[in-house]
Amino acid sequence: MRIPAKVPGLRFLTVLMVGYGAVWMSLEGGMVRVLVMGVGITAVSLLYTWQKWFGGRMMSKKRWLVLTAVSGLAFGTSSGILTLIFMAVKTGIHAHGPEFTPSQIEWVLRQIPFWAVAGCVAGLGIGLVGIGRFR
Repeated sequence: MRIPAKVPGLRFLTVLMVGYGAVWMSLEGGMVRVLVMGVGITAVSLLYTWQKWFGGRMMSKKRWLVLTAVSGLAFGTSSGILTLIFMAVKTGIHAHGPEFTPSQIEWVLRQIPFWAVAGCVAGLGIGLVGIGRFR
């Protein structure tokens, strides 16, 4: 497997998330908006990491599968953690009381293990599709 030196669409996705972040700061808190922020920033960060560390390199199918599975695990876990961080940031910025209820915060905390497993399975699936596509 050869990983592309440049991730296609990464610049566009970065500009999109920067614009979303600017709009997100001015809006009141909302679960969907904060989830989009957490997942989006995680995706952009993970793709930049892939591009920097693995771009243009060849790797075996086994290593490719391990890399995609671990990346999916990191994506799922980091999405939850970043969502919690953005929830705290949003509450601190507006400074007029909590933006999110304790039940919303608990829900995100309870979801992190599920998102981690789902990310790992999705990463493994993406890895298998990549092997099949570039055969």
